[in-house]
Amino acid sequence: MKTFWQTLSKPIIAMAPMDGVTDFACRAMMARHGRPDVVFTEFTTATGLFYAPEKILRDFEYGNEERPIVAQIYGNIPEDFYRATHVVCELGFDGVDINMGCPSKSVTQKVCGGRLITAPDLALEIIRATRSAIEDWSRGQTLEDIKVPEKVIRVIEQMNLQRGDTARCSQKQIIPYSVKTRIGYDDVVIEKWIETLLTEHPAVISIHGRTLKQMYKGSASWDAIAKAVQIAAGSGTLILGNGDITSLQEATARILETGVDGVLIGRGSMGNPWIFRNKNLVKQAVQKKQMTDIPEPTITTEDRFALAIEHAGYYQRLRGARDFRSVRKHLVGYLSSIPDAASLRHQALQANTLEELKSILFKN
Repeated sequence: MKTFWQTLSKPIIAMAPMDGVTDFACRAMMARHGRPDVVFTEFTTATGLFYAPEKILRDFEYGNEERPIVAQIYGNIPEDFYRATHVVCELGFDGVDINMGCPSKSVTQKVCGGRLITAPDLALEIIRATRSAIEDWSRGQTLEDIKVPEKVIRVIEQMNLQRGDTARCSQKQIIPYSVKTRIGYDDVVIEKWIETLLTEHPAVISIHGRTLKQMYKGSASWDAIAKAVQIAAGSGTLILGNGDITSLQEATARILETGVDGVLIGRGSMGNPWIFRNKNLVKQAVQKKQMTDIPEPTITTEDRFALAIEHAGYYQRLRGARDFRSVRKHLVGYLSSIPDAASLRHQALQANTLEELKSILFKN
């Protein structure tokens, strides 16, 4: 059965999942003003879903304008992935992504995230548990059947009702599973690692072109990503590349050089949803197999102010002013590349409410 990944026009230009960045408000702004082909949630702990549902399930709040949207989860216990995947399915996500690439020490010391590269047997168990959960859910298995706490079930029902998705979520359609990973832990082991992952036939493998040891330092190795493309050829699994892409011009070059099925854009999209706006020009260039100029959209200072206020207003409306500081990291991006940006950003980052932000921006 074809999934949404196969029906998307190629190459795929998607927004990378980023912890502490790709929350509900960020994704909504990306959907409205950039329209990446796919968006991902922040990674969410598979285990924690069942102990702090009100907090953790907020990471899975989304709107239908974001579709297709993929929920990303992490952990190291296959049984928890099995239950968490049921939650993802019940919430109506278009896909589930397994994080096997996070370099954070707090994650890797528990053999989660990128540390799974060093534990291939466990990694495969997790993928199998995820696939089994999707299949069992599609056959009618319920959250009650697998002993999901009642308080979690009630939160899920409320979220679906608020989104107006109760009918869609009851259709029990199989969703695709994918993996987000890196080219190695201490050293590059992309050939062996990709061969291992391919044995479980994920719909997509997204590869950040750095090892865990590199974190986000140095340059991403697109040569290693190109090797993964060669290994996966004919497998039916799509390979997406990730790392150091700050423009669609760079995206086009990387796709043509490596043959990837698409790219994920991470830090280059922070405060810059417009980076996705001309993605169809990338698709045209790749179809013609020739490099061409991909113009950057003309974004005025007024555009940046307007989107900063829209983002902050959307966040405050759904979360209230108490957590307003979560908007600040996005303001840094929105308010870059404008006259006297440093001074303005400093002022904007002191804002604790939408009203204060408006006062600062309009004063300038």
